[in-house]
Amino acid sequence: MARRLDALEGLLSEVVFQLDGGGAICYLGPGWERLTGTLGAAWHGRTFLDVVHPEDRESARAVLEAVAAQRVAASRDEVRLWVGEGVRWVVLSMRAVPGVPGEVVGTLLDVSSRRQAEEAVATRERYLEAMVEVQRRMMPHQLPLDLYSSVVEPLGKVSAASRVYVFEMHRDERGAVLASQRAEWCEPGVAPNLEDPNMHGLPLLEALRPEQAATLMRGEPVQGLPRDFTPMLAPMLDEQGVRSVLLIPLHVHGQLFGVIGFDNCREARPWGHIEVNLLSGAAGTLSLALEQRMDKALRVRTETTLRRTEAGVHLLIEAFPDPVMVHVGDGVLLSVNPALTQYLGYREPVELVGRHVLELVRAEDRGAAELYLGQAVDGKHASRAVEVPLIRSDGATVVADLVTLAVVFDGSPAWVTVARDVTERKRSQAQLILADRMASMGLLAAGIAHELNNPLAYVLSNLDFLHATVGPRARPLTPDDLVECRQVLDDAREGAERMRQIVRQLRVFSRVEDTREEPVDLHRVLDSVIQMAASEVRPRARLVKTYGAVPPVRGNEGKLFQVFLNLVINAAHAIEEGQSETNEIRITTRPEEGARVMVEVRDTGGGIPPEHLRRIFDPFFTTKSAGLGTGLGLSICDTIVTALGGHISVESSVGVGTTFRVALHIAPPHASAANPGM
Repeated sequence: MARRLDALEGLLSEVVFQLDGGGAICYLGPGWERLTGTLGAAWHGRTFLDVVHPEDRESARAVLEAVAAQRVAASRDEVRLWVGEGVRWVVLSMRAVPGVPGEVVGTLLDVSSRRQAEEAVATRERYLEAMVEVQRRMMPHQLPLDLYSSVVEPLGKVSAASRVYVFEMHRDERGAVLASQRAEWCEPGVAPNLEDPNMHGLPLLEALRPEQAATLMRGEPVQGLPRDFTPMLAPMLDEQGVRSVLLIPLHVHGQLFGVIGFDNCREARPWGHIEVNLLSGAAGTLSLALEQRMDKALRVRTETTLRRTEAGVHLLIEAFPDPVMVHVGDGVLLSVNPALTQYLGYREPVELVGRHVLELVRAEDRGAAELYLGQAVDGKHASRAVEVPLIRSDGATVVADLVTLAVVFDGSPAWVTVARDVTERKRSQAQLILADRMASMGLLAAGIAHELNNPLAYVLSNLDFLHATVGPRARPLTPDDLVECRQVLDDAREGAERMRQIVRQLRVFSRVEDTREEPVDLHRVLDSVIQMAASEVRPRARLVKTYGAVPPVRGNEGKLFQVFLNLVINAAHAIEEGQSETNEIRITTRPEEGARVMVEVRDTGGGIPPEHLRRIFDPFFTTKSAGLGTGLGLSICDTIVTALGGHISVESSVGVGTTFRVALHIAPPHASAANPGM
C-alpha cells in the first residue's frame, strides 16, 4: 500500500500532508521535495506553521485551529511557504480526519507562477500609470521645489522604495562641485534625512568611485549595495539603514544638474532593468521641467519638452511586453507596439495604424466597446474593461482585459490602451466548470443509473418475449399473436426512446468546450433538469412547474442546464428527506420588461442565514456537510449567467425558504433555433 501510495502521489500536482493532534507534521508526500527543494523527513515532528511565511502565519493558525476543532468542515486559502530563503505561493486545502480529534489532512498546490505573473502585470500597469501621473504633475508647477515634491511621492510608492530624494548640484565659493538634498519622501517608519547636515554640501562625485561618477556624468543610472561604494559613502548608507541604492542623474541642457536617489531599507535587492528604465523616464520628465523653468524662450522650452518626453513614451510603448495601442479620442490608431502586432497576427504595425479601434472588435460587441471608449476618453483615471473579444488578422478571436490611460502623444492629447490576454484565466474557469459538472454527475450517478435501469429492464423483457415467440421452432402466429407482438415492440421502442432522452441530456451536460451562444428553448432545458434531478427531489418535495409563454433565450444549452441543475439540487438539499408531501420546489418562468425572461426556483426549505447570504456566490464557500458540496456551484452559476449578459439574485428567510431568480436576454429574432437532436 505504501508503494502504491507513493506511485499515486507521484502523479499528483499537489503535495499531500498530515498533521497530528498538536499541529506537527507526521506525513509529507513525495511532491514536497519538488516544491521546496528539501527532504520531507527533515520536517517530520515540526510544527506545520514553521513552514508558513511570517506574514501569513497568524491567519493560517486561525484556519488550522478551526479545522482541527471541526468548527469548519474544510478550508481552502492561498498562503506563502517560507523554506530557507525561498518563498512559494500555494493553495492550502485542509480537512479534519473524521473520528480522530485534532488530526488534519490536506494538500498544497503550487501557484507561484500564476502569482508572479499577476504581480508582474500589476507592476507594469502601476509604473505606466505613475509615468502618466508624473507627466501630469509637471505641467502646472512653477518652483523647482514643487517639481521635486511632485516627483518623489508617486515614484516612491510605485517603486516600493523606502526613501526617495533629490540632490541638486552646486558650487561653493572655491568652485568645488557639491550636492545638497532638496526634497524627500519616506515610507512610514523610515527616518527622514532632509535635515541631516551631512546631506548638504556633500562632495557627491568624490564620494563615488570614479567609474560610478563617470556613469552619472554620461546620464546613466548607478545602483549597488553599500559595500559597492567608497569608504566615504558606505558608512553613511549603513548608518541610515540602506541595504541597496539607485541613483538616476538629472541632466539639464546637457550638464549634470542633480540626482534622484532611491533607498531600499528592507532588503538588498537590485532594481530590475524595466524598473530602472521607467524610473529614468520619470527623471527625464523632471529634467525637461527644470529646463522649462530655466529657459527664457517659452516656445523652445515647450517644443523640447514634448519631443523628449514623447520620445520616452514612444520607447516605453515599444518595449512594453503586453500589447499596447495609442489612439485619439475618436478611436483612430496612431501607433501600436510589436507585441500588439504579433498578438493580432499581423506582420507590420503599419497594417494597423490609421484603422479605427472598433474595427478590432466583433460586430456584435462594438456597442459595448464604443461605450467603454467613451468612458475612457471622458474619465480622469484609468478605465478598465474585462474579457473584450478582439479579431485577429486570420479572423480568429482572442479575449483580453483592457486598461486605458490618457497621455500626450506627438503634442496632442491621446490615449494608451494596454491589452492583457486572459486565455489562461478562461481555461481555469473552464476547468472549474468541468469540476462542478463532474461533482454534480457523481452526486446524481445513482439516480441516473436507476432512470436507465427501469426502461432497460422492460426493453430486455419484451425482446426476450419476442425472441421466444418468433424464434426457431416457434408455432405459427395467429392474428392475436401479431397484435400482441406489435404492442410489445411499441413498449420496447418507448423504453429505448426514454433511454435515448437520458443519454441526450447527459451529452448536452458534458459538452464542456461548447461555448456557442444560440437560441435556447428554456422549457426543454428545465424539463431535462427535472428528469435528471428527480432522484434527489422525490424523497424531499413535490416539484411544481409554472411555465409562462416565453420565447427562446440567448445562451448555451449545456451551460444553462448546469445553472438550473445546480439550483434545483441546492433547493432539494435545503429540505430534509421524508417530508415530500409538505414541501415543494416550484419552477416558474415568465417574460420580463427589457426583452428578458425570468426563471424562479423557489423552495420551502430551511432558508439561508443573513450572515451567509452575502457570501453564497463566493468561490469555495459552502454550508453543506463534507462530501455534499464543493463550494463552486453557485459561483459558477453567477459566472455563467453574467457571461451571458444576465443576472442572478437570491432572496431567503430562515424557516420559510429560498428563491433564486435568473434573468436572461431573449434571443434575437433572426437567430436560428438550437438543433434539438443528438
